[in-house]
Amino acid sequence: MSWNWLGWLLWILAIVFLCYVIHYIRVQQLMLIAKTKRAFDKKLFGRYVALVLVSLVWIGGMSYMTFFRQVDLANNQQTRISTKYYPLQISNKKDDYYYVLATRSKSGNHPVVSYTYWSGNNKYTTTSRFGSVADGDRIIPLSISALPWDQAQLKKQDSRTGHAFAAVMSVHYRNTPLNGIGLRANRESAAYTLLRVPSAEMVIER
Repeated sequence: MSWNWLGWLLWILAIVFLCYVIHYIRVQQLMLIAKTKRAFDKKLFGRYVALVLVSLVWIGGMSYMTFFRQVDLANNQQTRISTKYYPLQISNKKDDYYYVLATRSKSGNHPVVSYTYWSGNNKYTTTSRFGSVADGDRIIPLSISALPWDQAQLKKQDSRTGHAFAAVMSVHYRNTPLNGIGLRANRESAAYTLLRVPSAEMVIER
């Protein structure tokens, strides 16, 4: 059973509590005006502030856990990582042969926005945010070197494929109460693609 039910329950209770606070303040103010003909009472105002603060902290905490909490990818108690390897299939465009097609944006300074590659007659595309190309002596580019790659397996694939393979790392949140509070249990965090090519000439742009 996924721990996400805990997150949904806490979100529902947080929203219900906020609605209760709004209703409570409205009723108390109406009663105050009806009984005393005054619209302000120090004791009631302090109670309003306390209730509103509790409600905002509750919803703020849930928002942080759901949308903003950063999880350490190397933390095996919170994430699980699996990596698949695909030998790259060579393609050609007129007289140019390549393994990877880099697509640049059509506006601004024209940065690379995506990479396209083929393996087993299947076409794959990854964004440049979650994909990197390694074409030198380093199998792992500096931009993604902090990720927990299996370096021994990468070297094995590098030797077996002649420096032409794709390594796709998928990161999933484990089914834990902490991840459940953020509605992340069993869900994919991200997928990173390492594209290894023998040389820069095997990457063409469009």
